[in-house]
Amino acid sequence: MPDMSPETRVVRVPDLIASEMDGDLVMMSIERGEYYGISGVGTRAWELLEHPVSLAEIVATICQEFEVDAAIGEQDMRKFLEELIHRGLVQTVA
Repeated sequence: MPDMSPETRVVRVPDLIASEMDGDLVMMSIERGEYYGISGVGTRAWELLEHPVSLAEIVATICQEFEVDAAIGEQDMRKFLEELIHRGLVQTVA
């Protein structure tokens, strides 16, 4: 995958079933038959991924809501989104 820019737009893939359990998010990929879990700030980022959204928009929301430094927020969200893309849970959109 090419480097993700702040303008890169991402969205959840449609074949996931997700449910909140004790503040964590548990997901299952029907296509792959695999389970995934997200906790902490990741659950808020996941909510934002319901519709196409840019890395910059996610970072701005997370930094505002969780009082995170912008540089750290961008670095962490970039890694998080790249991992979700690698696992096939999120896809880039035009």
